[in-house]
Amino acid sequence: MFFPRHSILLLAGFLGSISPASAHFLELVPSTALVTKSGESQLSFDIRFTHPMEGGPLMNIERLERFGVQTVDGKQDLTGQLVAETLPMALNPGKAQSYTADYSIRRAGDYTFYASPTPYWEAEEKTMIIHHTKVIVNAYGLENGWETPVGLPVEIMPLSRPYGLWTGNIFSGQVMKNGTPEGNAIIEIEYRGEGKVKTPATPFITQTLRADANGVFHYAMPKAGWWVFAALLDTGKTLPAPDGTQAPVEEGGLIWVHTRNIP
Repeated sequence: MFFPRHSILLLAGFLGSISPASAHFLELVPSTALVTKSGESQLSFDIRFTHPMEGGPLMNIERLERFGVQTVDGKQDLTGQLVAETLPMALNPGKAQSYTADYSIRRAGDYTFYASPTPYWEAEEKTMIIHHTKVIVNAYGLENGWETPVGLPVEIMPLSRPYGLWTGNIFSGQVMKNGTPEGNAIIEIEYRGEGKVKTPATPFITQTLRADANGVFHYAMPKAGWWVFAALLDTGKTLPAPDGTQAPVEEGGLIWVHTRNIP
């Protein structure tokens, strides 16, 4: 039987500890969300599978099956730009593989970066996890594509512009599965606190809400920084687990957005 990840998180809170399986998200975080001058045109990315609020544990990314960018000119494969790095696996023995990448912005417009890793085996949930993740960077104020879908199997479509956001702004999105709205999807939301935010209890780590019948949701972000919105769906697929059995697949559609404080 498949249990959504928010249920695992609630159980962990009841037991008084955070399950290592809960609240993992693929981080696709650029060095800036807005390019406003030429000195910012060289983007760098950190691509990690971790708990953003807590800054760990870091999980292993075996490989990225896709990494690219979409502009008005179409899609460009960027997997050749990926550089693997091995970092200590926080709270767990051994090492975890993550990735970095660089990209040069050459002209004004919207740049939608997207990534999908190979399936990750989550032993505690007995589930294969795939996070289809995207982030939109705007260059020099020309808005020409932030609302265009990439075509990921599970995808959050922004209904409000996903950049140039002040702290407290509402972000609205729509969950799509294979291009069709996914009604009543559970959305998990987490701030990239990197262990610097002290939370009073487990439920404050990952916020949870349910989209409406058309897959639409809204959330006001209370702190400046990077936020991830994740629609995690049981798509009915199965894949071989390490023990050879068939395991359910959780496919997530993730989008990262950035907020700033009003000076």
